[in-house]
Amino acid sequence: MDDDDFGGFEAAETFDGGNGETQTTSPAIPWAAFPTVSGVHLSPASPEIVLDHDHSSPSVGCLSSDAIISSPEDTHTDNNIIQQSRHTHLDISLFPLGLTDEKSNGTIALVDDSEDPGGNVSNMQLQQKISSLEIKLKVSEEEKQRIMKDVESLMEKHSVLEKDFLKEKEQEAISFQDRYKELQEKHKQELEDMRKAGHEALSIIVDEYKALLQSSVKQQVEAIEKQYISAIEKQAHKCEELLNAQHQRLLEMLDTEKELLKEKIKEALIQQSQEQKELLEKCLEEERQRNKEALVSAAKLEKEAMQDAVFKAIEEERKNLEKAHAEERELWKTEHAKDQEKVSQEIQKAIQEQRKISQETVKAAIIEEQKRSEKAVEEAVRRTRDELIEYVKEQKRLDQVIRQRSLSSLELFLSCAQKQIPL
Repeated sequence: MDDDDFGGFEAAETFDGGNGETQTTSPAIPWAAFPTVSGVHLSPASPEIVLDHDHSSPSVGCLSSDAIISSPEDTHTDNNIIQQSRHTHLDISLFPLGLTDEKSNGTIALVDDSEDPGGNVSNMQLQQKISSLEIKLKVSEEEKQRIMKDVESLMEKHSVLEKDFLKEKEQEAISFQDRYKELQEKHKQELEDMRKAGHEALSIIVDEYKALLQSSVKQQVEAIEKQYISAIEKQAHKCEELLNAQHQRLLEMLDTEKELLKEKIKEALIQQSQEQKELLEKCLEEERQRNKEALVSAAKLEKEAMQDAVFKAIEEERKNLEKAHAEERELWKTEHAKDQEKVSQEIQKAIQEQRKISQETVKAAIIEEQKRSEKAVEEAVRRTRDELIEYVKEQKRLDQVIRQRSLSSLELFLSCAQKQIPL
């Protein structure tokens, strides 16, 4: 055991014997070689220092003993074990200081006793004090050995607890890794399920969109065809009504012409031609207005090209009718002039014959006018029907092109979506 384990003692003092010889002692045990003579020379110490050492020594001893008693009890956590081991080392280093203080106190007390004026201290008393100090030193050594054993046991317990703690942490880490792997597998499975569900939902949406698109296109085509058929029927009905009205008016005019006199044939014919002209203009104006309204209402569903074509056809038909009417009027004027000349030449001879001739002429003109009007109306209806059929075909072709474009764009969108989904 080293001398420094007890905090280190001071160097041994020099004592003079009764014979005048100088005796030296070992620096390791300076208190074990006091001379038996009464002449002991030590450095003087003040009573205040002695009192301080006397008061401080028990406190240090109490602190070390308390720490020694409390250190084996708190072994639940690693921090308590470390702190207790630190306190134990601190108490070991402090405990010998108390013994040093007690030794110095005893030495100072011996000096005080030797310096007493009544005082011849016997060697027996000095040896008793020395023996008491030796006993205290042995007790301190035993206490130190016991403390070292406690420290070793605490360190062993600390190592065992540390190993157990590391094992628990390793087991927890392994369990956490297993749990992480399970969660990762579960997450991958859920992602795969979500991806499959997304593909299925997308295919269902595409099928529904295609079905809705086909049904909407079919409904639109059927509605357009119905509108075209109704427009054609209305146009034919209006033309038929116009022909019937014109025929009725011509018959009425013929009846009035029969009742007129010969002198008023010219005026009646002029008036009839004027009325016919006004009637034709009125009919043309009404027809133009009706066609215009019909085209305006149909323009919401048709394009501007069809509207321009219908307007051009109506204008051309109107011009043709006006031209035919002018030709018929010129023809009628020529015929009327011829009839008037014949009537003026033979007015006195054959009024009745001239009347029959004029009636036959008017009837022939009316029949011819009616035939020409019917032919013109039939031609206009046929042209309008052909143009509408062409427009329907063109519209169907455009709808087919639009449908193909929409389907191609939808296929492109689906291909892009399928490429992006696995990412």
